[in-house]
Amino acid sequence: MLNTFHNADMMEVKSKKENSAVKVKPKAVVLYNATMGGVDRSDQCLSYYPVARNQQRKYYKKIFRHLLNQAVWNSFMIYKKNGGRLNHIGFRMKLVERLIEVGGTDPSTHRYVTPKESENVVRLIGRHFPSYVESDCSKKRKSVRKCVVCCLATNENGKRIRRETRFECKDCNVGLCAAPCFEKYHM
Repeated sequence: MLNTFHNADMMEVKSKKENSAVKVKPKAVVLYNATMGGVDRSDQCLSYYPVARNQQRKYYKKIFRHLLNQAVWNSFMIYKKNGGRLNHIGFRMKLVERLIEVGGTDPSTHRYVTPKESENVVRLIGRHFPSYVESDCSKKRKSVRKCVVCCLATNENGKRIRRETRFECKDCNVGLCAAPCFEKYHM
């Protein structure tokens, strides 16, 4: 720590964890810790959850990630002042779950992602039922959709298999085979 105001004097300070232990620290460090404000504490706590990537070349993405991280910290501080009992990581996890739940209610924004990419909480927890695909006034006698689970499979040549189905999940807005794929997709 570089300081022009204090000299190199040392002070004895009681340890917070151990009642009888006494530590020796520089006077500048003791006074800094005593007067440390919200900005310093915010920077310290946000350093535990870095969101900026070193490889990121676009400066505006770094700025956006930092502002988003700061907004999460500010909301956590408001939560704590209103009597919240979660710690910071618990708050972040609950926030992510709620955002997924709220974002998952509009069927027009759904797209199928494999469970390895991300876990859609609503898809896995909600109650879903198969229904027939509604007619789309095409030349086909019966309306069909591609099954998202079957289309992930490949044949012996390494090409994707295209399989059509007459069933869909209206909540998830995806086509699914009734028997094995509907259960696979929702588990």
